Amino acid sequence: MKTGYIKIFIGILLLCLLSAPVMAASLNEDRFDDLGQSAALLAMDKLNFKYGDSDVVVLTNAGRAVINGQTTQKAVSGITKISGLQNGDSTLYQINRADSKPLWFYFYNKDTGKGLYLEPDTAFYAMSESDAKELSSSDAFSKVALVTGDIDIMLADTEDGNATQKALGGNAFSLLSLSNAWAHGAPYDLMYAASLHNHFCPGVSSGYIILKYIEEEIPLTDGTSYVVISAPTWCKEDVYPTIWDMTPGKGGVATSDVFTSEDEEILTEKYGTRPAGIFVLWNSKEKTGTGIAVGFQFDSAEWTGPSWGEKVSKTVDMVENLDHPESYVSVMKKFTVDEKMLANLKNPMNNPYAVCGMM
Repeated sequence: MKTGYIKIFIGILLLCLLSAPVMAASLNEDRFDDLGQSAALLAMDKLNFKYGDSDVVVLTNAGRAVINGQTTQKAVSGITKISGLQNGDSTLYQINRADSKPLWFYFYNKDTGKGLYLEPDTAFYAMSESDAKELSSSDAFSKVALVTGDIDIMLADTEDGNATQKALGGNAFSLLSLSNAWAHGAPYDLMYAASLHNHFCPGVSSGYIILKYIEEEIPLTDGTSYVVISAPTWCKEDVYPTIWDMTPGKGGVATSDVFTSEDEEILTEKYGTRPAGIFVLWNSKEKTGTGIAVGFQFDSAEWTGPSWGEKVSKTVDMVENLDHPESYVSVMKKFTVDEKMLANLKNPMNNPYAVCGMM
């Protein structure tokens, strides 16, 4: 009997010992709350701003990143507690990234044009609670980079701009495009769409401008809904899920498998603008609708500055001209749609522009 008890005791002891490293490696979500608070304290010091400053925005993949099996959304709470920056005030945005990517924070002060980029020290995740509490705000981070983030200042001093690119590394375009678009008045719904896309670019801006143009040209009424035939596709399609709640799973957006770049060139030459898709205002009860094929004209001016500045600069220009969609969008053809035509337009084996008589 005694031998049996000993074996059971040894078995339990071994199980505990084997489990110990796992338990030690696990993270309490409050650790990320502390990390968010440290990031905010450091940013308020380095960028010299006060609680709730509307001239400051924070961009982060907190809530998207998963560290040692623990989600990181608590870091957002920590940031808001200390800095007052929050999504509801359009001063905090969570940027979409794969959950395997490292956690980061970027604070930008549009009043000074300075930004602060932070990456947590991975050792911080493995520390005991007591050791973590004793760290200074800066010691929680392996990378603390104070940079120039204003695109105009960067373009005026390309050495400064190059230094920013180096400091931000692979996140440079994403952070600079989002923060500068925000600073130049990008509205909340467009910022939300760009956050899902994980960067701002002329392509995302074009999608927003097109949808707002369509809402004015063929507004929704009772019993109607939009159907989109995307041909050709580019970054604009990532705006549809956030603005019109259209996702691949729920439908509403169709694409063509046979529409080619040659077809695009033919239409561009014929109509004097790049085709950007066909939009149908459909009445499901009456089985009829109105279709519009629209074109989009990007800024074709030759870029002479550094390559890293072109898309950010052109995005800012587009954000500043959101109230003038006619500068970019034009109607290539407007037509009546019946049930048979709608089915043919949505059929991926058809060229939708041929279906509506444009080719």
